[in-house]
Amino acid sequence: MTSPTTPTANPTPTPAPTVAKPNIILVLLDDGEDAMISNMPRIRANFIERGLRFTNAFANTPLCGPSRANILAGQFSHNTRVIQNIGGEAGYPAWAEGGYNTNNIGPWLKAAGYRTGIFGKYQNDYPTRLDPKDFVENFVPPGWDDWRVVMSDREASNDSYTLNENGALNRYASPSGYQADILAARLDSFLRATEANDAQPFFAFLSLGAPHTPTAPAARHLSAYAGATAPRGSSFNEADMSDKPRWLQDQTPLIDAETIRGIDEDYRGSLQAMLAVEEAMDALLTTLDQLGETSNTYIFFTSDNGLHRGEHRLRGGKNTPYEESIRMPFYVRGPGVPTGRTIEHLAGLVDLVPTFLGLAGTPIPASVDGMSLAPLLTATPPAITAWRQEMLIEHPAGAGLPVRIPAYYAVRTQTELYVEYDNFENEYYDLRTDPAQLNNLARSAPSSTLSRLAARVAALKGCRGASCRP
Repeated sequence: MTSPTTPTANPTPTPAPTVAKPNIILVLLDDGEDAMISNMPRIRANFIERGLRFTNAFANTPLCGPSRANILAGQFSHNTRVIQNIGGEAGYPAWAEGGYNTNNIGPWLKAAGYRTGIFGKYQNDYPTRLDPKDFVENFVPPGWDDWRVVMSDREASNDSYTLNENGALNRYASPSGYQADILAARLDSFLRATEANDAQPFFAFLSLGAPHTPTAPAARHLSAYAGATAPRGSSFNEADMSDKPRWLQDQTPLIDAETIRGIDEDYRGSLQAMLAVEEAMDALLTTLDQLGETSNTYIFFTSDNGLHRGEHRLRGGKNTPYEESIRMPFYVRGPGVPTGRTIEHLAGLVDLVPTFLGLAGTPIPASVDGMSLAPLLTATPPAITAWRQEMLIEHPAGAGLPVRIPAYYAVRTQTELYVEYDNFENEYYDLRTDPAQLNNLARSAPSSTLSRLAARVAALKGCRGASCRP
């Protein structure tokens, strides 16, 4: 007779190894157009050659305040209702009134266990409030462990500004207090302090003032780029504007020689201001190497919008649907990200929040309109045909909008731009044959093409959350 088998005790399960959450850094320029930034040699070496370059990345509302709301909340402007820089529904007052001080990437990542820091510009006209009785000059929103934010950005410049440093208001001026240098130093201190707790990942938002005009470069860079001129593409001082919408024809006579000299001077100043940014990026990467964090840190480098420098006779500014305004530099480097490669998939600034949350392994709030770019940050991204096919570009209608540019909604595809203005004018450009957007084909394109794009505008201009994503 065999002896009964003694049951074997279940072994104690071996705990699964803890996967460290990645660190995330967002570097944001102010009015950094793609054509200029990609030609900065050290930016190219640090990001394009050692990371992934998105060639079809766009500002969803190419204007400073609305764009920063897109970036921080992951929502289109028709949902944030931050649609202007000044006036109603503008900048920090609209942001605060909408409850976004507590609903943005900083508080969300802090709740996910990240140490969070912001260095530079937060939102236009911070800390102004709509109601004076609610105004607190040194107000620090929740969700940020280290808050070093430029006060009253419209009065600030790279060489003279005030920072709210965790509630203390400190005034800085050049040469010892040049803005990019101070912000880079504050970021460095944040990274080194965070490193004292190896178990805690960090999220840092470096929001620089360059290359916005007036540029105010550092004194050490004033002799650089002597004789440089703004690009002279085929749309520069466009000769025939008869195809353009009436608002543009009425406001843009041919640019005279004196104005062109001013455009070139601003361009040189922007290039000079970017040299301090290049130095800040060199310092950041050196610090990450010293701390041993390079291999576990994603760095996203982009801008809030592009900028016109004479294209379509526009002497400056943004907020148009044209390539110079909506296209920004967009570079990513980090763990598993291919190096020295480009990707043509459509991306927008509303995608940053879901990307960061996705990389952090944190649920994405239902309010977020964008989609995570994480699947694109690999050696085997999905096919373009399996990705979104159009990106919403908008200047939403609202109370008291400036009349200079009528409200519009547009879609940018891989090869087309279609725009509907609220004054019933339309634009359509086939970018395969007309990348400079010289010939508006809204009156001659096939009706099936226009109907297809109009349907996408109709679907996206009022979308919210999941309905914004394919």
